[in-house]
Amino acid sequence: MSNLSVSPEGSLSEKDFFVRYNKSNYDLLSVSVDTVIFGIDCRLQTENIRKLDEQKLTVLLVKRDSYPYLGMWSLPGGFVGINEPLDSAAKRVLKNKTGISQLYLEQLYTSGAPERDPRMRIISCSYLSLIDRSKYTLGSKQNSLRTAWFEIEFSDNSGAIVMKSGEEIITIPIISKSEQNGKVESLIYEVKDGSSLAFDHAAIILKGLLRLRGKINYTDIAFNLMPERFTISQLQQIYEIILGQKLLAPLFRRQIAGKIRGTESFSSEKGHRPSRLYTYNGSCLEKEGFKHYEV
Repeated sequence: MSNLSVSPEGSLSEKDFFVRYNKSNYDLLSVSVDTVIFGIDCRLQTENIRKLDEQKLTVLLVKRDSYPYLGMWSLPGGFVGINEPLDSAAKRVLKNKTGISQLYLEQLYTSGAPERDPRMRIISCSYLSLIDRSKYTLGSKQNSLRTAWFEIEFSDNSGAIVMKSGEEIITIPIISKSEQNGKVESLIYEVKDGSSLAFDHAAIILKGLLRLRGKINYTDIAFNLMPERFTISQLQQIYEIILGQKLLAPLFRRQIAGKIRGTESFSSEKGHRPSRLYTYNGSCLEKEGFKHYEV
């Protein structure tokens, strides 16, 4: 507790307050940032619609080269400088760890469990982004040896998040439960065992995945991954990749009808019936109050 005292008249000025203020009276803690970068390789979209069936949602991980959790996979992260804004720290750390820069990052979640880091009390602010990963190159050869895109799969009834990169497989068991909040009942997902990744990064990835799936339903984020002109089938497959499930074509067309505008052009894939090409109708979303999220 501070030894400061204030007279009943409140005669202690703010200047005097800071002169007497002793920050050593309080426990100190550190702050870090972690980045959850989801990616889809969109290079094949204009070549052959059917090839998109091979696409997967991926997440970027780095292999730790120091203790704690030496040799384990983790999200790209690091400490925030004493005079550094959180957003700037996230961009700096991501570039230093992976070589990726110039992308939109959105704050996702703040992790504050006292035991989340074995070194000391560290609070982490995580950031989220969705990118067309074909437009980004991982950094130096040295970085590429410990940086990898992991395919990520998770469905409501799977009971686990499964991530794969080459022969390496990471499994994160997930539990779900119903939670009553007033009259509303919600399905809540939690990590059952996150020890396959460093720190509490399994829980952060789960939150990022759920946030991304929510955003695709109430924002226009998917259109950032589309070429200027696209077929409805191409757009639907992007939604399916992110949501991790198949969608009924007639229902999907009704849901996105106000977000797209038909052109006079048609696709020309060999062996396929030509399909009308559409373009993003951004104006309709602006009228509805949606934000166009950069990625």
